[in-house]
Amino acid sequence: MNITSLPKTFGIFESSAHRKLIEELENNGSKVLRFAPVKARKIKTDLTGEQISDLLNDVDWMIFPDVYAVEYFLELLSERNIDLFELDAVRVLAYGEAVADKLRFVQLHADIITASDDTNTVFSTLLNYVGEDEISNLKYFILYEAGNYSQLKDSLIESKAKVSSLPVYEIEEIDKSEASKIKTFLKGGTIDEFIFTSPEDVFSLKKYVMPENLKAILTDTQVSGTNEVSLRSLIESNLLPSKFAAKNAKKG
Repeated sequence: MNITSLPKTFGIFESSAHRKLIEELENNGSKVLRFAPVKARKIKTDLTGEQISDLLNDVDWMIFPDVYAVEYFLELLSERNIDLFELDAVRVLAYGEAVADKLRFVQLHADIITASDDTNTVFSTLLNYVGEDEISNLKYFILYEAGNYSQLKDSLIESKAKVSSLPVYEIEEIDKSEASKIKTFLKGGTIDEFIFTSPEDVFSLKKYVMPENLKAILTDTQVSGTNEVSLRSLIESNLLPSKFAAKNAKKG
């Protein structure tokens, strides 16, 4: 067998939506290592609709660090019968295009869309937008994952800004055996290419390899996205993805 036609070993997060893709890869003679995605769930809050409305009326900026923060905050607003028009006067910062896309789906406009999810980059982008003289005069509201403290909050507080925050979701306990398996396969070069089909896939892999850097652990693994939103999410994580195509399912 010519080396250019040797089958590849792919990694992918398994879901019913990926069944056809996995079948195609295996029919091409490739091996597919399937992993369970990380699961998020909303956090219950005692805040009433009136309290949330008062909070929204008292802030200048809302900050969404990931797609789950958008999803579960919007769910909270719906549960409290809060109309999205209450956000019209609030400016919005989105960590990347994938987050901004989630907001656009409900016709919310992001004033700042960062090019990276790196805290220093996010803070510098915000600082350049509002100005050094103005940043301390504004009030910021950060939505976040419980247990994952926002480093951006620290940067804003150091700048004398007024910051409030609300955990809106949490990650179910990470399967340690699954995390160990993924790290072993990636570090050992077992996986030739990891396929990402959504920003949630990128989020899952970050959680599994923490505290290690995603870019470092994928040094010897090709990364690809099946659509534009997954490609953007990978780029915003400082990776260099390619667009996945079934015809590239063999080494070449």
